[in-house]
Order: sequence, then C-alpha cells, then structure tokens
Amino acid sequence: MMLKGLAMSRYNAGVSIRIFTRQGCPLCDAGIALAREVFGSANIDLIDVDLDLTLLGRYGDRVPVIEDSDGMIIDEGIISEGVLREYARSR
Repeated sequence: MMLKGLAMSRYNAGVSIRIFTRQGCPLCDAGIALAREVFGSANIDLIDVDLDLTLLGRYGDRVPVIEDSDGMIIDEGIISEGVLREYARSR
C-alpha cells in the first residue's frame, strides 16, 4: 500500500523519500510526521511492510525506515529530525 501526500518540500522538491512503516506503530507515526515537516508530504511514499512478505522480512523489526529513491537509508527506528534536515540540506 502506497500513500502520497500533497505539500511541496521546503528544501528540494526533487527529493523522493520512501518510508517503510506499519499500522499501529508509534515510532512510525512520529517518523512520518518529522519527514513530512522536513521533506513535504508530496515527496513521501508510505509503504506498509505488513502487506509484502519480502518487505516484512527485510524491514519488519526495523520500522520506520526512511530511504531515498536510490535506496540509501537516511534513518531508521527513532527518527532524528537533525539527520533528516542534514540529508535534505545536502541534496
């Protein structure tokens, strides 16, 4: 399941971010909120790992995992606003 947001990024409209998440995950909710604040909702795809066995095996115990369109992991677990902002400034 992929959901797309609506707002433009404050830093770089070309930045595309994927967040591997699951329903009922407080860390995921907090990480998504921070990512939306930093990157803008339009640039974020939310991917529920519980809907795909391969993703569940890869990310299940690590969510949330935030990665860019090249597959580079930006942050995971307890998401740091500072890490996200540093990544956004570098793009």
